[in-house]
Amino acid sequence: GIWWGHKRQGWDLITSTHFAISALATGGLTGPEVNAMGILPTEPALFCGFFCLFGIPLFALTLGQFARVLVEGYIAAVEEKAVKQSIYQPLIVTEFEYAKHLCSTDGDIHLSDFLVLQLLRQGKIDIRMVKLIKAQFDALDTDGSGLITFDEAMSRTVIPRFPSTLREVDDN
Repeated sequence: GIWWGHKRQGWDLITSTHFAISALATGGLTGPEVNAMGILPTEPALFCGFFCLFGIPLFALTLGQFARVLVEGYIAAVEEKAVKQSIYQPLIVTEFEYAKHLCSTDGDIHLSDFLVLQLLRQGKIDIRMVKLIKAQFDALDTDGSGLITFDEAMSRTVIPRFPSTLREVDDN
């Protein structure tokens, strides 16, 4: 578009650049001048048609990719800040009391309790998902020891029934 405007229309580089960008951004609403009868000459009309036909989708893809890079960078920065705040934030009494019963029952916070608490703090999972995972674990732990042995994991050929609704998870 810039080359065509500069070489074929005799425009300066600023005008040619303006034409190329505005024609793509407006779907061809910006174009070369029309003749005295208000008609766009054939060669400029053909060029503008093909330029917009192929240029607009490429322009949109380019802008989309640029926006994706900006948004992904922003989201990554926000998530990193949230993770750092979550991980380095000390536990308060209510969190400690809540966390010590997430996975274990002995009153201490185990690594599993701490991991679940951190994932909950970051909003990566919710309590329903924790209950669902715990139900899956309990189904695999056939001897009720709180541990899944290799034999227990391998002997379960049928995965326990998945709750059909989240309400079923809430009821447990």
